[in-house]
Amino acid sequence: MAAIAGVLGASAGARLPIISQPSQLAQSYTDIIANTLYRHYQLKYPAPVMTTGLSIQQATRLQVDLIGRLSPELGPIVGFKAALTSPEAQAQIGVNHPLYGYLLEEMLLESGDSVSLGFGARPMAEADLMVRVGSEAINSATTDAELLASLDAVIPFMELPDLVYRAGAAIDGTALIAVNVGARYGVMGEPIALTPTDAWMTRLGNIRAHLFNDAGQTVATGESSQLLGHPIQVVRWLRDSLAAQGTELRAGDLLSLGSMSALVPVEAGRMGVRYFGLAPNLPPGRSLDIFINLEPPE
Repeated sequence: MAAIAGVLGASAGARLPIISQPSQLAQSYTDIIANTLYRHYQLKYPAPVMTTGLSIQQATRLQVDLIGRLSPELGPIVGFKAALTSPEAQAQIGVNHPLYGYLLEEMLLESGDSVSLGFGARPMAEADLMVRVGSEAINSATTDAELLASLDAVIPFMELPDLVYRAGAAIDGTALIAVNVGARYGVMGEPIALTPTDAWMTRLGNIRAHLFNDAGQTVATGESSQLLGHPIQVVRWLRDSLAAQGTELRAGDLLSLGSMSALVPVEAGRMGVRYFGLAPNLPPGRSLDIFINLEPPE
């Protein structure tokens, strides 16, 4: 975690929205669901869906509760995760907008690290992309160029989410919010310095990613244009959505921008992502790779 700590910057402290207090009866019901979800998350055992049809406020209350329980174990909030940033992903869940979750310090791994193949109740993998906030000017930025100028790095990122709920369960948007949109682990590569230029804006919109398995086979592919059309639009959406909840971004915050590939079950051995067009110093056709070692459970 030493290298990761250098990437994180100075993010810490309470970053959660203030949720109005429900009635005593509603709170008792919320506590039952919250306890169930937390236990299943901790035990890495698929949970029944108890959260469909909730209001956004109810689901957010469950999300806040889960983060409050996990933070003493996994550290402070160091960033935010966007989910459902493509029309296809939104259609699968039945929503017409992305969702967001919270990233805790110990959720973030370095490329080359090892983790158990059974790291979650329903462990998955996907090619993702991350940026780092360089300036709090991001909170008042209006143009895409100003948003880009408020970032100081782009980071190769493979997410290892946990769907938590039982396979085949009907999951809606509020059910996903309640489990912090599936955040469990993510694998970070070395940060690449961003500069506020037209060339970088173009590069960010034209990245290709190949998710590969231990045999080197490509198991899923995607492009950065799947992230709301361009990664900078996910940055805008996250900034605005957090601001609506009273949360401002800080220098050092990490923003996971969503899936560039299909979500696939994890496989034993090495899994990783090859990025094409991300690193400016690589010749055309050469990739920048990150990976994780997935070890069979003991």
